[in-house]
Amino acid sequence: MNKNKISPELLNSVSVLDKNHTDRIFISSNNFWSTKQFLDEYKYRYTPYKFANCFAMNADFDDISILSNQENINFIHSNPIVKIQQLQIDNMNLSRLTQNTYLGQGQTICFIDTGIYPHFDFIYPKSRIIKFIDLINHYPTPYDDNGHGTFVSGIACGNGKINNKNIGFAPRANIISIKALGQKGNSNSNVILDAMQWVYENHKVYNISVVCMSFGAEVVSNNDPLTNGAAALWKRGITVVAAAGNSGPEKGTIKSPGNNPNIITVGALDETSMQTADFSSRGPTIYGHKPDLLAPAVQIRSCDNKIPLYTNMSGTSVATPIVAGICADIKSKWPNITNNEIKKFLISHCKKITGDIDTEGAGYLTFNI
Repeated sequence: MNKNKISPELLNSVSVLDKNHTDRIFISSNNFWSTKQFLDEYKYRYTPYKFANCFAMNADFDDISILSNQENINFIHSNPIVKIQQLQIDNMNLSRLTQNTYLGQGQTICFIDTGIYPHFDFIYPKSRIIKFIDLINHYPTPYDDNGHGTFVSGIACGNGKINNKNIGFAPRANIISIKALGQKGNSNSNVILDAMQWVYENHKVYNISVVCMSFGAEVVSNNDPLTNGAAALWKRGITVVAAAGNSGPEKGTIKSPGNNPNIITVGALDETSMQTADFSSRGPTIYGHKPDLLAPAVQIRSCDNKIPLYTNMSGTSVATPIVAGICADIKSKWPNITNNEIKKFLISHCKKITGDIDTEGAGYLTFNI
């Protein structure tokens, strides 16, 4: 067994595994096709994620030992739990950072979350939910048994038809909802990778320009599968916006995939004090400084999945769709702009608070577009 290729948390449990006890693992590969050939030859059952150069499978002690000694396998991870980045309930309306005339029209934002309730703000005067995929229960029509996905979608795309105080940042953008987190707001990383792979393969068909990821998992290694998946989407030209996490104020607490250096990672601003919220996760990461910027995340109001149709929430889950909506607005205004240019534009329109880049990144957004 090559212990250097096994993540610490998996290594801690691997000694108790036997032929009657298997764990779900991820394999990161430096040569996808050679690794696939090896797995096929040994008749392993696996799920391939070519876009992220990794595989998911069930494995026992002997399997992990054999796999760790293969030249084309970089690292073996456990299957970390993914959680929505939601905190306590509060009671303030969303403060708009921007008033613009573009409103995200012509763009599609994909939300990988707990689903979406067909709220009036999404379906009137015509439904902007152009695709719903349920990777949890496999139901055909939109629903949200948690409420988090509906709330996040409302911040980015609610049109305020019931109450214009609750209008989102890109109220004309189309919506794709992939339900990859369950009723309790949790999921396994392989389900999130299934969602990412669908976006990777279908983004041109549905004109997906922005992906909003208001969830996070513990970083398992420098070959973290969710980090690699987000990187693959970014390389595809998609603007990926992810939550920093709610594990602050300690340093080094940025969640995956927000630790990816390319994507836009959003921390939490407390607008009452105009300071970084205490709960907002901090950098650095193994790749460098994070988050990239801050957006309002305390005492925010948005769409709910039940009567009275609006509710309140805090967390970096709340800040992330604000930035995702603004990214869609920018893309609507300048259709040929790249995701790297969008990120630079956002950072150039931030105002520093203390200048601590591992706490606030470039600062908080302050611009009109």
